[in-house]
Amino acid sequence: MTRTLSASRKVILRGLSLAAALLLVSGCQGEDEQAELPPRPVKTVTVSFNPDDTFGSLVGEVQPRFETNFSFRQGGEVRERTVDVGNLVKTGDVLARLDSEDQQDAVRKAEANTFAARANLENAAQNRDRLQSLYPRTATRQALDAAIAQATTAQASVDAADAALRVANNNLDNRTVMANADGVVTAVGAEIGQIVGGGQMVVRVARMEEKDAVFQVPESAIQAASRDMRIEVRLLSNPQSTTGGRVREISPVADPITRNFTVRVALDNPPEDFRFGSAVRGSVRLAGDPVARLPMTALFNQGSGSAVWIVDPGNSTTKLVPVTVLRFETQDFLVTKGIAAGDHVIVAGAQQLRPGMAVRLLEGSLQ
Repeated sequence: MTRTLSASRKVILRGLSLAAALLLVSGCQGEDEQAELPPRPVKTVTVSFNPDDTFGSLVGEVQPRFETNFSFRQGGEVRERTVDVGNLVKTGDVLARLDSEDQQDAVRKAEANTFAARANLENAAQNRDRLQSLYPRTATRQALDAAIAQATTAQASVDAADAALRVANNNLDNRTVMANADGVVTAVGAEIGQIVGGGQMVVRVARMEEKDAVFQVPESAIQAASRDMRIEVRLLSNPQSTTGGRVREISPVADPITRNFTVRVALDNPPEDFRFGSAVRGSVRLAGDPVARLPMTALFNQGSGSAVWIVDPGNSTTKLVPVTVLRFETQDFLVTKGIAAGDHVIVAGAQQLRPGMAVRLLEGSLQ
């Protein structure tokens, strides 16, 4: 019985020894096979940084840069209005006239006063000259002084009459409104027979040589506006009709209701179809910080943040580097820090890689 057990024990020990030997041999073969595996093929993209430009657009309208409200300095009844909305006017053209009968009478009265004052001056001057020739033989000093004073007073009366005549003529001229520049009539504020007050708008004329595109910019976007900003402007009714311009004026105060700021863009040689009141769309390009655009397949989450796999150019092995992501888009994400221009980022199979793995770049990798 003892011999049988000893024999069995020997058989078991031989089996265990054989199994251990087989496991050792197979383990060595696995390590050799793993050490001899070829580099893993990967697809990469070459990193390049470009400005993250943003684009914005707003709808506005074409307005004249210079627009003048013409009015009378004094009130009265409108007797004539020679223009209507849309009429072209030239410098010196009559736009409207007031009833001028009273002013004409005032001019005639001023002319009569001037004539009388000059006649008095002439008599006073003659009397002064006569007494000067008689003094001191037959004329006293007192009489001569009185004649001189009378002549001086007469000269002052002439000066006052001349000034009154000029005022009367100016008042008569002010009964007529004339254009001071070439332009187009954009509005009228009085009709024939209407009584208007001094300063009330009668005709509005816009100059046509310079035009602005006017936009209402939200308060959140006004910080990015500057006078050096280049704006592309196109007609909404005809997108093929475009022109450019620069910001000319930014309102320092927001509209109390809409909280928008008025921004005027001076247009550069706008086409003829850029008429006053036409709706336009202004587009602006804002330069951003340099970013690298990578496909979402390159993103690797290492638990503490975003990272990507890059290929070490020295030994063609993988290296995991953390990156700073500006924002995520539908198919891409934008990186600002962590990688450099020229790095090869692996964009396929990122979840199956480990640090130090030997890889080779596939032909046709993205550039």
